[in-house]
Amino acid sequence: MVQLRSKAVGSIVKLKVSGTARNFIVVHQGRPSSVYDTSCDGTWLLMEDCYEKRTWDEGGINSYSASDIHSYLNGTFVDLFDVNIKNSIKQVKIPYRAGSGSGKTVTSGANGLSTKIFLLSSTEVAFSHDSMPTGEGAVLSYFSGCAADGNDSKRVAKIGGTSCWWYLRSPACGSAGSRNVIDLDGAGDWRSDVCSNSFGIRPALILPKSLLVADDGQITINTAPTVPASISIPSSISGGTTITVSWGASTDTQGNLEGYKVERSTNGGSSWSQIYQGSGRSTTNSVAFGTASVMYRVKAYDSEGLESSWKTSGQVTVFNNRAPGKPPSIAVPVQVEGGKQTTISWAAATDADGNLFGYALEQQVGHGHRYIKAQPSAIPIPSPKAGQPLPTVCGRMTVTMSTATT
Repeated sequence: MVQLRSKAVGSIVKLKVSGTARNFIVVHQGRPSSVYDTSCDGTWLLMEDCYEKRTWDEGGINSYSASDIHSYLNGTFVDLFDVNIKNSIKQVKIPYRAGSGSGKTVTSGANGLSTKIFLLSSTEVAFSHDSMPTGEGAVLSYFSGCAADGNDSKRVAKIGGTSCWWYLRSPACGSAGSRNVIDLDGAGDWRSDVCSNSFGIRPALILPKSLLVADDGQITINTAPTVPASISIPSSISGGTTITVSWGASTDTQGNLEGYKVERSTNGGSSWSQIYQGSGRSTTNSVAFGTASVMYRVKAYDSEGLESSWKTSGQVTVFNNRAPGKPPSIAVPVQVEGGKQTTISWAAATDADGNLFGYALEQQVGHGHRYIKAQPSAIPIPSPKAGQPLPTVCGRMTVTMSTATT
């Protein structure tokens, strides 16, 4: 699947008209010239064959903006496209000869005719002769090099496999006054005919260059990826630690899912900041000490810039508590008398959060350790029984803390 912008001029793409895939020729890429409004910057498509035969204007007046064919193309005909394509067809302003008669002055740029579906002009198909308006646009790339005043196979169109005559939007600016318009014959040369005749219609339109073209030539509308299936964060988070945020996969109809964006909020969702963008399905995030709460959200995006909606986690209150400092000192008697209590004492520890809860003391006898629940400042430790050898005794301690949150 490729973008429409990458399709070469002259290549064929397909659009469904009334449910049937029709061939369209890429006749130009971009804005043909400064004569055109900027809205005309896109991929220009022309139906390869005539769709049907219709009257240009039943009243016989060669004013394109007021013609039956202009109304039909932008009413009944545009509704024949699938709704996604119809909504993507650009509303553009094209150069045209305003009003009726034999005048050659062209209205262009921002003052051009507003339209979605239109007929090509004499200039756009590379004609150059006295009976056409002056500078009604620019030669489209596909028709570049065609005969300026004669037959050319690139301008031949068919109905049911047979070459046919087909209309342009240009009036015939000769002696016929307001009755005639320019059409093409079965050999690709121009003619001047009464606009109340019935000739072939080759609709043209402009699509955004970012639309996608499948391998079979079918143009598809890019749709956003689905919302990520889930988002997961720890249920308990401590300030000053790093956590992992993970999420479930998104899907994408066009198969052009590119990645995910993850954001974090520390104020209950009032504001968000991005912490990750990429193709992975998890990321780590450092939660600073003192953060009151966190919540996270993730969305998917594709290669064309479309994004899904957000998948948001719940809000988790951050547990902010620091370990107390170690006691500055511990006092153990130099000698221990067997069969008697020995008192071990230590200096008080400090706690920045003010929730010091107590102390834990361990005793080593020989090569083993024994945990002894400590009192706030000192504890007597029994000595060995009489007759047993006096072991070497040392003390070590750790400080326990409460679970209070600051």
